[in-house]
Amino acid sequence: MPHGWMPLVVAGVIALVCLLGFWELSEDFASSHAVEAFDTAVSSAIQGARGPVLTWIAIFVTTTGGTVVITVLTVAGFVVLWRRRHDFAVYFAVAVAGGGLMTSLFKNRFVRPRPSAEFALIRLPDSFSFPSGHSMASLSIAVAGGYLALRSNLRPVAKAALVAGLTILALLVGWSRVYLGVHWPSDVLASWLLGTAWLALVIGVAEYRRRRM
Repeated sequence: MPHGWMPLVVAGVIALVCLLGFWELSEDFASSHAVEAFDTAVSSAIQGARGPVLTWIAIFVTTTGGTVVITVLTVAGFVVLWRRRHDFAVYFAVAVAGGGLMTSLFKNRFVRPRPSAEFALIRLPDSFSFPSGHSMASLSIAVAGGYLALRSNLRPVAKAALVAGLTILALLVGWSRVYLGVHWPSDVLASWLLGTAWLALVIGVAEYRRRRM
């Protein structure tokens, strides 16, 4: 196999494994006692630590994964990248927009109800629960942005700081959705699996094209 095809092969393997995990989870959340126990245990542990400071942090963090902020970040990122490298701008936009589209499609496919409003600290969204749109969006921004940062001319320290910051933010957004009581932990996990599959393919194509240039 030519060396140039390796990014596509690796991306395909990662995507396949993640999609299998996502599909298994999507088939089990309504009937599996293991998934129910996982959701209950993780939700109880995270929500058991609720306090005024953590609640303020969770509300602030979860806002960064919302439609308005993600749209602004995507447009701003696209404009900045377009001025430097058109291909980077396209990869970034496709990664984020594609993740959002898949989330919307799968929410309407699985129609999982949200957790009870009794335990939510904010108003429950009108959309379905599975998978988590906030978690998907923040992961897409983090992975796409981190990859492009690594391929940029930034200094190594700046690259490491940007990748670390984006990763922490994505994890915090997922945590905030469970903490605030608007998602089940399996919703967040599913979005990360689905998002990783999609982003692996986008990065695989980007690496393949880069090696052929």
